[in-house]
Amino acid sequence: MVRYRCCGLLLLTVSALVAQDQTKADIPSKAEIVELLDKADQKISAYEDAVKAAKPVLEEIGQGSITNPMEGASTARTFIKTLRRDGPSAYALVGLLATLDDMSFRAANAGVVLVKMARGRPSVEKAFLLITNSGAACNDIAELIYHATMRLIWAEEEILGMHGQFSNKK
Repeated sequence: MVRYRCCGLLLLTVSALVAQDQTKADIPSKAEIVELLDKADQKISAYEDAVKAAKPVLEEIGQGSITNPMEGASTARTFIKTLRRDGPSAYALVGLLATLDDMSFRAANAGVVLVKMARGRPSVEKAFLLITNSGAACNDIAELIYHATMRLIWAEEEILGMHGQFSNKK
């Protein structure tokens, strides 16, 4: 019985040390952020292509201006440019996340409109697939950027000594 408790205590101690080292090592590098920005840029280009392809179909059915879908792409590119120039910051990464989320939402809305019209119309079905896939891709890259952002914020708070500062424990 004592043997199992010692093994359990040793395992718990090793796990805690590994977790502590992992938190320090888990800070996203500039190279990781740049790689994510490159992928985001690719997803934004695919989104723009999908919107351009879907636009004639959306205009044909009277839904051509679903809250200016290209506006999000422009804003996302501005955040990416800033992040590349100034380096990673939680502020710019969160702005990029919000913009990618908005783009994904707009693509989903356009997809709903298109799916209603898609029956038996290959051009509408193609536009639907393009726009919904591009929206999903924006969502996927946003999730990866989210995880890197949270690790960056954790590291910044660690440096500032803020962990546990606002807890109810005394």
